[in-house]
Amino acid sequence: MKKFLEESLRQNVIMMENKELYKKLPLVYRGRYDIFKVETNGVLWMALHPKDDVGLVLLRRDRASVEKITGLNCAIFLDRTTFYIKEKLMEEGIPFVIDGKQVFLPFIGYLLSKANERELAPVHLISFLTQKMLLTAIYERWNGVKVSDAAKRLGVSTKSASRCFDELEYLNVGVLGMKSKSRVIEIPDDRKELWLQIEHILRDPVIRRFILREDMKLEKKAGISALCEYSLLSDNVYPTYAVTKKELKASGVKMERQAGKLEEIGCVVLELGYFIDFWGKGLQDPLSVALSQTGEEQEEERVDLSINKMLEEYVWSKD
Repeated sequence: MKKFLEESLRQNVIMMENKELYKKLPLVYRGRYDIFKVETNGVLWMALHPKDDVGLVLLRRDRASVEKITGLNCAIFLDRTTFYIKEKLMEEGIPFVIDGKQVFLPFIGYLLSKANERELAPVHLISFLTQKMLLTAIYERWNGVKVSDAAKRLGVSTKSASRCFDELEYLNVGVLGMKSKSRVIEIPDDRKELWLQIEHILRDPVIRRFILREDMKLEKKAGISALCEYSLLSDNVYPTYAVTKKELKASGVKMERQAGKLEEIGCVVLELGYFIDFWGKGLQDPLSVALSQTGEEQEEERVDLSINKMLEEYVWSKD
């Protein structure tokens, strides 16, 4: 942070952790923040650096407490943040520094310049392509993969891959870094921890479920049938297949007769927003299998245990 500030402000920056201030604040501050006293061009000010992600309400309140106790302006140092939080901080005139990206310190006359800032389209729901890219990156442990490289690996255009990077940036998914002046995907070593952080933004890849009277004997397996291939779980008396949205028309699934409530089921076909062939054998990938389970299936203990074992064996502990 110090180096970035010096480069941005073009002046020497003195930063020292203010350990004495912790004694005047509630104990929770010590676990939540690193607190610094900063001097720039003879001006003293404070900075709060969250150790983990902290919501806007807490940032706003805790910063105000530091200013009240010290009588100095207080900025917020951020390693990363969401576009929403950044815009709200600017709107409220709250000083902040996003490491390696932006500086907004109005109390010393340094206002954020938007001249070189890229405008990102709002993202309310992650796209299937972006989700496919993210899960593929997790499986393959991408490290320093640029937009052009990602496009080649997924077989899509550079423009499409760039939009995926924009989505990841807007959603504040912690896998983006910078290499020279290019954005890159860098998957952390602890993939299970990453999964726990991002699971809430991921989508069920299933668009529709077709419950059919006849077994269509399709090549790709998904859902429970895929889970059974990865575990010791016994399959239903009927198989569960997968077709992507692009494959649906050619598959003939929509022409097949669907089973009534009292009729025997020949197979279930899941129309998916994307398909990652995990083993190259027509099996839906483990993370997408976990996301594809219905609420009823998730409540079954045997299914839950099988999913956890599958992820441990084929994802978390996989080299």
